[in-house]
Amino acid sequence: MFPMHFIILLATFSPALSLVLPDAGPQGYASNPTEGPIQPKAVCPAIWKEIASDLQNSFADCNNDARSAIRFAFHDGAGYSSLTKPYGPATGGADGSLLLSDSEIARTINDPMQDFRNDFLLPKYKTYKNRNVGAADFVQFAGVIGTKSCPGGPVYKAVVGRIDDATACPLDMLPEAFGANSSASVLLDLWAAKGFDARELAALLGAHSVSKAFAEEQDGIPSGGAQDTTPTTWDANYYKQTQNGTTEGVYSFDSDKNLAKLGTASGRAFTEFGNDFEVWGEAFKAAMYKLSVLGIPESKVAGFIDCSSAVE
Repeated sequence: MFPMHFIILLATFSPALSLVLPDAGPQGYASNPTEGPIQPKAVCPAIWKEIASDLQNSFADCNNDARSAIRFAFHDGAGYSSLTKPYGPATGGADGSLLLSDSEIARTINDPMQDFRNDFLLPKYKTYKNRNVGAADFVQFAGVIGTKSCPGGPVYKAVVGRIDDATACPLDMLPEAFGANSSASVLLDLWAAKGFDARELAALLGAHSVSKAFAEEQDGIPSGGAQDTTPTTWDANYYKQTQNGTTEGVYSFDSDKNLAKLGTASGRAFTEFGNDFEVWGEAFKAAMYKLSVLGIPESKVAGFIDCSSAVE
């Protein structure tokens, strides 16, 4: 997420997994006369329902921890670039390194999240890690719960099965809110290398609907300055208010204003989403899920377990 400063491998016989078999078939499998038996489908481990309840209590009313969870998930996934030589399970993407690496969280762009990581997210993760809960899955699942905890927030697809990597992601993977690297061209190129087009990037930025800035005073934003007039509600006001640029009490990042300019692909997406909350919701869910598995080979993602039911 732009600096707003607010905020298991599937083991076939893992005790945390249960299996549900499709209907029919003489051996408990659904039969296909041309392709043979359909393999059993893994059910989300019950622990994730417990974690969802725990985090929902912690993130009640779209509080600062909820905001930080959204941002943390964003920063962890966005460590990937197609320009990076492949390494590890996700080439710096959604691998939990932001939670596991002291050096990555200490970087200037991540430093404002240190208290959230050290005082909340890391201790909370440690209470579950011995129950087949991975750091990468925990980070992204917390992002799903953080989003849902804000009134109006959508539930995007939540999967588990990522492999953790404590190696800090490469430098300069995250977007800047101010300065030379906050121009639209720089940002669009940065995100194109991650596999996101202008509309997908604009959809992700809508999470600033619930953001507040707490460390941007040097750039003219007072501590606690919000990016729209309703920072405890997940709505489309952010898009309209960023584009018009005149709403009192709204403190927009230069990066957002640059991308919101009329006549550009990203600007057209801002207008589209500002005029249609439901359209934005669908676009956000698709883009944020994509970010939550960024860098992980599709063949691996195909084997992940869908735990969206634990959230709803």
